Amino acid sequence: MTYTKELIRIEENIEVLIDSLRDEFTQKEAKRLINSGGKRLRPLFLILSAKAGTIDSRCYRAAASLEILHTSSLIHDDIIDHGDMRRGQETTVNIYGREKAVSVGGFLSIFAIDNIISLEDEKVSVSMVDTLETLCLGELEQLDQKYNFHINYSDYLTRISKKTASLFALSCSMGGLLSGAAEETIDKLHHIGFNIGCSFQILDDIMDIIGSEKKAGKVCGQDIRGGIITLPYLLLMDKDPCFKERILSVTHKSHGYEFDGLTDEVRKNSAIEEAYGMSNAFLDKASDLLSTLGCPEVEEGFSYIIKKLYRLEDSSSISLV
Repeated sequence: MTYTKELIRIEENIEVLIDSLRDEFTQKEAKRLINSGGKRLRPLFLILSAKAGTIDSRCYRAAASLEILHTSSLIHDDIIDHGDMRRGQETTVNIYGREKAVSVGGFLSIFAIDNIISLEDEKVSVSMVDTLETLCLGELEQLDQKYNFHINYSDYLTRISKKTASLFALSCSMGGLLSGAAEETIDKLHHIGFNIGCSFQILDDIMDIIGSEKKAGKVCGQDIRGGIITLPYLLLMDKDPCFKERILSVTHKSHGYEFDGLTDEVRKNSAIEEAYGMSNAFLDKASDLLSTLGCPEVEEGFSYIIKKLYRLEDSSSISLV
C-alpha cells in the first residue's frame, strides 16, 4: 500500500503555505528544511484519520500547517540541544546562530497556528492550543531533568507522551474533527495517534544508540551526551547495578568517551530488544483500537504503517510512496 496521491497533495499544500510567508529569509529557510526530508507522518495521519468522515480542502490545509508546526519545533529542539545536523543537513542554528534560529522557529510556529485557527473550527483550535501547551511543558520538564539520571520509566513515558505522542494524537483527532467523524471515533483516533507516537519515540531513541550517523542524519549517542536518558539506558540500569552506578556518576562535565562507553554497553545488551518489545506493545494497543473503529479505509491505512514500524531498525526506511 502506498500514499502517493495523499502525499503529493500534502506537498502541494505545504508549498502554497510556505510561498505565502511574508519574510523572504524565513521562506527560504523553511523550504530548505522541508525539502531536506521527513516522512510527513503527522500530516499523513491527519488525512488518514479524516477518512473516518468527509475529507475536504481544510483537511489538507491543516495537514500542511501541522508539518510546518512540526518543523518549527525541530528548529527550537536544535537550539536547545545544540544540534549540528538533522536529516543529514546542517541545522538552522548551526548555520545562522541562535538569534536567527529563534526568530525563524517563532515565525513558523505563529504562521502555522494562525493557519489552523483560520479554519474556524473551535474544537480544532482548542485541541491545538492544549497540545502546544503540553509540548512546551514537556520541553521545560526535560530541561529541568537534564543530567538527572535518577528518573524512572514512568518519568520517561510522561516525557515522550508530552513531547512526541501529543502531536501524533493531535494529528489524528484533528483529522476526525475536520471530517465530521463521530465523537467516539475521534476519541479512538486520538489514542491511536498517541500510541503510535509513543512507539515512534522509543524507536527514535533506539536509533540514537544503534543507528549509523549516515542513516540517522544526526550524530548518534547525542541523547545521553546531552543529559537525556532514554528507555534502553533505563532498562539496563534496572538489570545491572554496576551500569547504573556508572550512569549516575557522569555529569555535564564528563568526557565524551565516558558517554560513548555507556552507549556501547547498551548497544550490545538485551536492553535494545526489550525496548523494541515495549515499542511493539504500543503498536499493539493502536492496532486493537483500529479494529474497533468500523472504518476499513482508516484501518487499512494505519495498519500498513504500524506493520512498517514493528521492530524497525532504520527509521529512514519507512517507504510511504
